[in-house]
Parts: sequence; C-alpha cells; structure tokens
Amino acid sequence: MLLLYAFALFRLLFMDSKIGLMIQIAAVFLITVLTLFLRRSIKVTTLKHWTNAWLFLSFSLFCLLLASNYQEFSSQFFSLHFLTEYLFGFLLIAGCRTLTANNDLHISEEFVVLPFILLAFALPFLSNDLDIIFNVHSLIMSGFFAIAMVTLWRFKPRTFGWRIMLISLGLLTLNFLQYVAFGGELAAFHSLVDLVLQVILGFGMVIILLEKVLADAKVTNERLTLAHRQLEEIAHVDPLTTALNRHAFYGYLKQRTDDGKPVSGSLGFFDIDDLKTVNDVYGHTVGDVVIRSVVRALREIVRAEDLIFRWGGDEFFVIMISLDAELARERMERLEEILSDMKIDGVSERLSIKVSYAFENFEDVTDLESTLKRADAGMYRQKQLRKGIDETETYVIDSSMLSAELMRAD
Repeated sequence: MLLLYAFALFRLLFMDSKIGLMIQIAAVFLITVLTLFLRRSIKVTTLKHWTNAWLFLSFSLFCLLLASNYQEFSSQFFSLHFLTEYLFGFLLIAGCRTLTANNDLHISEEFVVLPFILLAFALPFLSNDLDIIFNVHSLIMSGFFAIAMVTLWRFKPRTFGWRIMLISLGLLTLNFLQYVAFGGELAAFHSLVDLVLQVILGFGMVIILLEKVLADAKVTNERLTLAHRQLEEIAHVDPLTTALNRHAFYGYLKQRTDDGKPVSGSLGFFDIDDLKTVNDVYGHTVGDVVIRSVVRALREIVRAEDLIFRWGGDEFFVIMISLDAELARERMERLEEILSDMKIDGVSERLSIKVSYAFENFEDVTDLESTLKRADAGMYRQKQLRKGIDETETYVIDSSMLSAELMRAD
C-alpha cells in the first residue's frame, strides 16, 4: 500500500512536467542561494563563476516555465532559456578552469560565448518542431558538460568533492545525450533526472570548494608556522655571528627549568683581547670579521650539543653539558692556535687574535646565572694577568732598545 501511495505521488509530481519543472526551479534556486552565502566567506574566483552560473540556470528554468504558460511569447522565452543555459555551461567550465589557478577569465576567452548567444536567439526560429530545437540544444549542453568534465579532470588533488562533481558532470553529459536519442519519449522524467543530477553537481561544488579552502588554510598555517619559527630564530640569534643571544639564553633557562631535568656541566666565558685597537687601526668592519672568526673557531672546538652565546660586544660564553671545566679548558687550548696568523680581507699583514677565557662548573640549570658571573670574573682576572705580562714584556723590550741606542751613542 505504501509503495502504491509513493508511486501515485511520483506520478503527480513528475508526470506533470510543469510541477516537476517548478520543483526543479525551487531546488536550483536553493543551490543558488547557498552559493551566494558561501561567496561572503569564500573569496575565490571559481565560486564567483559558479554562483553566476546557478543564477543563470535559475533564470533559464524560470523562462522555460513562462514559455509553457504563455504560448504567444514562447519563442522569446525559449531564446532566453537557451541563452541563459549556455551562459550556465560557459561559467561552469570557467569555474572548473580557475579552480587551480584562481585567475579570472581574459577578455579573449569571454568572446567564446558570442556564437552561442547568437545561436540562442536564432534557434527557436529555425524550426517549428520543438523536438528538433531541443535536440540541438541538448547536444550543445552535453558538449558544455563534457568540456567541464575534461577540464575538471586536470584538477589535483582528486578529493571526494572532485569525484562527486566529476560523476555528476559525466551523468549530465549522458543525460542530455539521451534527450537527443529519445527526444520527447522520456520528457515526463526530464525534470526529475535533471533535478537529481543538478543537486549532486551543486553538492560536489560545495564540497570541492570547502576542501580547497581547507587545503589553502593548511598551506597558510604551515607558512605561518614556518614564518613564526623563523622569527623566533631571528629573535634568538645574533645576526653578526649567528650565535645565540641573551634572549635565547633566558629562554633556555626557562625551558630547562620547566623541564625539571637535572643538567650539569661547565660554562666558559670569553673576551677578545685588544678588539678596540683592531677597530681603531683597521676599522669596525675588520673588527666584525674578527668577532665572526672567533665564533667560527669556537664552533670547531666545541661539540655539536654545546651552545655558544654572544653576551654583547666581543664577549661570548659557551655552555658545555656534562663536561667538566678542566676538560673544557683542555679543549680550548687549540683556540688561539686556530686564531693565530689569520689572513683578513682588507688587512695587508696577517693578524693573530688572542682571547681571554675562564671556565666554571655548574651542578644545575638554576646555577647558570651565578656560574656565568663567576666565569666572567675569572675571565677578567685572566685578561688583567695577560695584560700585565704583555706590558712587562713591552717594558723589557723598550729598555733593551734604549740601552742599545745609548751604546751606539757612546
């Protein structure tokens, strides 16, 4: 009994072509409204073309309904019906083309629709047989759907929405071809088949656009994450030497404190001797080269897991995890050997760079700041000691030269 009622309802709705057409108009209009709302949130060229396409299709079906109700103006309404359906097909293809590039159509591409506009106005007057007219029209529409399907085939990635839309375009192509083959024999079912396939097409369009938006959002998020990481790196890295800076040191302290894992090792504080003299004699550009050379030499000596920080000016410190201060000092014996007799661009003679340093042990990350101060004080003592030795050597040299001069004078 239920099946009989359903069959009766089906006959009432769709065997009457006008009622079926009105239901089709309502469904297409709802799809049009949906795409219009989506355009407020999704700013892509494809959606603009597809929204306009559904608007034209809504108007086209409405013109077809008017043609059946007002016979005296049927030719004019049929012309408008054909024209707006061709515009629907053209914009459908345009949307598929811009799906990947998101570029609008060129003026030369828009002129392609001109022959179809002329055909739309001429077609109702070519014959008095509506079957012939609609067969030609159906053949043209099947061509639009086939071209849209081929265009969509090139789109990647091939997502769920892509499959739904591709299937609907293929079925619409076959559907309009069967109109050509059977003509008015299946006219009672035209509205039903068109309605189902157009709803599937609209559903596929919405899904593929949402998938595209999600994919674009994912790419944008990845770029933002990369940019954030790069900004963090810039904020933590000294631009001159690419060593870590003070900000990075305090970030390291916070991270290690939050981890709560025990950390011990040694911290070495470094200061370049007589850098001011280098700057005064050779210029600050050479001074910057000297600073970079010291950091480069430190990288050759320390381990991969050790951290080099630029504290400011020509002062650096190194955190060497799980390495005793005595062993760390032994590693640094090569430092001045690496920095001796260096050739620097812009300086005719070779330079030997000297660095004062001191190492102190620390038992926990919370001791790092106090260890840094002790190492700084130790480095300063070493610098003063070396300065005193250098001054003594200079005094001895000057005295011997003075004695030689006196002897020659005698």
